[in-house]
Parts: sequence; structure tokens; C-alpha cells
Amino acid sequence: MKIINTFQIVKVPEGIDCSVKSRVVVVKGKRGTLTKSFKHLAVDISMSDKETLRVEKWFGKRKELAAVRTVCSHITNMFKGVTYGYKYKMRAVYAHFPINI
Repeated sequence: MKIINTFQIVKVPEGIDCSVKSRVVVVKGKRGTLTKSFKHLAVDISMSDKETLRVEKWFGKRKELAAVRTVCSHITNMFKGVTYGYKYKMRAVYAHFPINI
């Protein structure tokens, strides 16, 4: 069964500039700039003002509606990335025993 309209709103935190153009989201913060393209998903992404970002899906089935929450989570993680940053650790596993690199 198709749902007529579903949407979710993401608040842009202070100190972060966010822009959307044709499903490409650009987030700028004190730790740099992140760009992510959501062109492979059939959702509408728009900004009504500088502080709110709206992700919307019209006439979607259950699996398609899940993309709305996924896009919002990605954008929220981008906000964290330009504010706090990320630390990556790599581990190699050989014959069941982990090796620190």
C-alpha cells in the first residue's frame, strides 16, 4: 500500500552552514566541508530557511519510505563530522588473532 506523503525535518545546529542543490547536500563547519549526493534516491530535499532541512517522499511504499529516515541519519552524521570529527581505527585479523596496525 502506498502512503501519500511522508516527511522528516532535520534541524541545522548553530555554527554549521548547510546547502542543498538537486539532492546534493553540502555541510560546512569548523572542521571542514562534507559533500554527499543523494541522487540515487527518489526523495525531495529542500530547505525552507537556514535552520531547517526537509526530506520528503511522495507516494512511497514501505521500503521506499525507509529512505527518508536514512537520508536524515546521513545528514545528522555529516553535522557531527564537521563539528567533532571522526577517528578511524584499522585492525587486521589473521588466523583468528587480531593484529594492531
